[in-house]
Amino acid sequence: MTVDALLDFHPAPSNEELRAIGDHLRTVFDKQGFAAGQQAAESVLREYPSSGQLKVMLGGFYFHFLSSALSHAEDPEQESETLIARCLALFEQGEAQSETENEKLGARLLRSNALTMLGRYGEAEALIDNLPDRQPVDADTLRLNLRLAQNQLDEAEQLARKRLLIHVHEALGALMNLTTVARRQKDFPAAHRYLDAYCAIDKLFGLDRSNGLLIGLMLAQDEDDINLALDQLEQYIDARLAYTLDYRENPFFAGVQTHVPTRNEVIEANRLTLRSLKEDAQYESLRTEPRFQAVLDRLRFYLPPNA
Repeated sequence: MTVDALLDFHPAPSNEELRAIGDHLRTVFDKQGFAAGQQAAESVLREYPSSGQLKVMLGGFYFHFLSSALSHAEDPEQESETLIARCLALFEQGEAQSETENEKLGARLLRSNALTMLGRYGEAEALIDNLPDRQPVDADTLRLNLRLAQNQLDEAEQLARKRLLIHVHEALGALMNLTTVARRQKDFPAAHRYLDAYCAIDKLFGLDRSNGLLIGLMLAQDEDDINLALDQLEQYIDARLAYTLDYRENPFFAGVQTHVPTRNEVIEANRLTLRSLKEDAQYESLRTEPRFQAVLDRLRFYLPPNA
């Protein structure tokens, strides 16, 4: 018997095997819950301990299904810190063991996010400072121009849809950040201007309205407008209960969505929303209002038992 056999060691999985592992783990996380998914993920990791790609993928799964873990945790804050620290360790090991510069870069970007979430700002800053400069034109843009020149219109259309989806989300992220800055500076006219632009883009492209309504809710609280905050809260819950994040039939983005949240993922996200409304200090000023309690009851009604 070889040493590898004694240690149950396997070489790094192929790209095809990684896709199969990813599909299996996603199903376990979705159907059986976070604890079962984490157990399955760590078992796969023991089978392929030297695969950098696998470690980055597993860290990504933990990030993606974090809401499921936190919605059931006794101490969500501690659980969040523990899981993000685990993600960080996986991203660090994944970068060290990755074989290509693109894989290493992806792991570094994820490390920066994890460090920021853990409050390790100096380390995140140093990591960002050492990232390579962004290229002025990416491969998809060049390929899109090539397909147009070749009159290969179907592929050109899908590449253009993909670029549009990316840029729309980048614009929304920037407007959300500008709104946050303006709110913290107490510059409420600017905050409303950025929020109006955010909501206009959401409406134009037929995207999920809930994030814009949540920002509006927080802005109304900043301005001590309780009635407006409750209006925004009711609309926010309506949007949460209606949303699917499925853009496959969207006229702008049809055919380019890589993952559509499952019903279980949506339920876990709504379960975490309910917990946040019940426990987060930011909603303290609204909790004595009858309309607030009615919103909680409505959200509970649409969740499975034990929510």
